[in-house]
Amino acid sequence: MESGFPWRKWVQLADRFLGEDFWSDLEKEVPDSVPKVDVYHTRSEVIVLVDLPGMEDLSRLQLRTDGQHLMIKGNIPSRYDRLDVSVAERPKGEFHRSIPLGAWVTRHQARARYRRGVLEVRLPKVSAPKTAPIRVREG
Repeated sequence: MESGFPWRKWVQLADRFLGEDFWSDLEKEVPDSVPKVDVYHTRSEVIVLVDLPGMEDLSRLQLRTDGQHLMIKGNIPSRYDRLDVSVAERPKGEFHRSIPLGAWVTRHQARARYRRGVLEVRLPKVSAPKTAPIRVREG
């Protein structure tokens, strides 16, 4: 299905002026969302699974919530920093990510555990905060 915008022509022009390798080179430069996550819902909680292979020091892992997002920050160490690399696809180094949860949650009674390279965070769902009118005064 065509959208009305001539994508094919645009890509051909980009290939002509930027080179055919432009897209594959760009893909390598654009950071992937790291770490990878899955978010699941039950009636009473939101379950977030986070891939964190090689996370050795859990005290350097920070988790926070604003009620609608899970913010995660940490550092995955690299054991081979001083070696030459021919392929590097595994996540390493500092990371931070804000994960939309799709529901209101509370940090109270939240649980987190790390096992076999996967962090599991369980956050209890709560009702959305009530809105209240704000009066506007003149002057």
